[in-house]
Parts: sequence; C-alpha cells; structure tokens
Amino acid sequence: SRINQLAEDIERYEKVAAFGYMHSENAALSLQYDLQTSRKIIYTSLRFADQVDYLSHVSESDLIIIFSDMATYFQRVFARVKPFKDTLHKPKIYMVTGNEHSALEYVDTYIRYHSRHDYASHPYPLMVIASLISLAYASRCEMNVKF
Repeated sequence: SRINQLAEDIERYEKVAAFGYMHSENAALSLQYDLQTSRKIIYTSLRFADQVDYLSHVSESDLIIIFSDMATYFQRVFARVKPFKDTLHKPKIYMVTGNEHSALEYVDTYIRYHSRHDYASHPYPLMVIASLISLAYASRCEMNVKF
C-alpha cells in the first residue's frame, strides 16, 4: 500500500527527486530511467555533492525518495546539522530502507524490507522496490488514460 501511495505522490508532485549513497544510488537511477519510460521526469545525480546541494534548496513542493539500506543517508548528507528544521516548508520524504528501527522525524513514510545488511545482497531489494514503484506508477498512468 505504501508503494501505491508513493506512486500516487509521484503523479501528484511536479518536482520529484530520488537519491541514494553509493550502491543505493543505482536504485535511484533505475527508478529515474523506468519512470522516464512512463513520461515522468525525476531528478537524481551520481555526484554526492549535487545531491547535497539539491537537498539544501528543497521546499514543501518537492517529493524526495531516499534509497538507504541502513537508513543512514541523511547522517551522511547532514553530518553536522539537523535537516529540515522548518517543518512547514520541508519536502515530503519517503525512505526505502532495510532498517526496521529508524524513525527520523522528518521522514514522512518508510517503505521497509527485510535486509541481511551484507554487501552481497544489499542493492537487490532496493532495485526490486524501485521496479515495483515504477510498475505502480505505470499502472496508475494506464488507468488515467482518456480515449
């Protein structure tokens, strides 16, 4: 149900970005590519400094999707400051994670999966969930086609 909710938000928000750190960024890139085939353009960047810059200039009109197996993405981005202090003007944030205990106050919705947290299996659940998000979005688009 959370994947369907995210697909609805992707359709609703004009400014959508997806990010991850290192291997997790592959899931964001996959999501970007797959959504593009459904004519939804989202932003992502392999360069971590560009991700940090983007997140430093977001507002409530942005939708942010974070792929982070251990839910440590924001600790890397905002190592010395607390992000999104202004809760009235923060973006809507989804985090896809294998961390069952993370509860960041600025993350609106978690999409959680079981993870062994090992190097060999780490990127695969994220990639599967990125594909499920794309499929949910594509099926929403098909339902909304007017003939």
